[in-house]
Amino acid sequence: MTTPSGAESQIRLQAKKALRKQMRAVRAALPESACETRSNEIATRVLALEEVRRASTVLSFASIRNEARTGPLNDALRAQAKRIAFPRVVDEGLELHLVESTAELVDGAFGVPEPPGTAPRIEPSDVDFALVPALAVDPRGYRIGYGGGYYDRLLPLMTQALACVLAYDFQLVAEVPNLPFDVAADLVVTDARVIRPR
Repeated sequence: MTTPSGAESQIRLQAKKALRKQMRAVRAALPESACETRSNEIATRVLALEEVRRASTVLSFASIRNEARTGPLNDALRAQAKRIAFPRVVDEGLELHLVESTAELVDGAFGVPEPPGTAPRIEPSDVDFALVPALAVDPRGYRIGYGGGYYDRLLPLMTQALACVLAYDFQLVAEVPNLPFDVAADLVVTDARVIRPR
């Protein structure tokens, strides 16, 4: 991929902001029943993946603001005796901590539930499969999050993990205006399909 010029980078930044705002509004309008139905479809597709069956340690996230619900998926993964880790914001990065139950999560940065600092910590390289949130994602695996760049900094550190974006199918767009620091995921799972960018 060629590096975009300064002017092109600014255009892409503005396009990302506009797409972020649009997707927030669309997702916010999704009824609770639709969130649950679509999330169950996503969970079914994730659990059917061979890479998930083989994984022993999975990085998950606590759903907020009408994101794809991870609760039932986390329960199913625990039932398979997998270790579940959640991210915790520390300065400009994410630390990963194991939790036995989402009941252990506490209010964290930006209103996102996260593990307490006392929970057992693991290294990013210990993760086999990573569930990644997104506001929008494209078939290449590039995503738009909330703009903090936390996952773009974390993904390269998870050297053993397959990174999987969870999104509703309407969050799939033709192309995310990615920038040089953006990191693509290995898989995209929606309520309608599984996409393997590479």
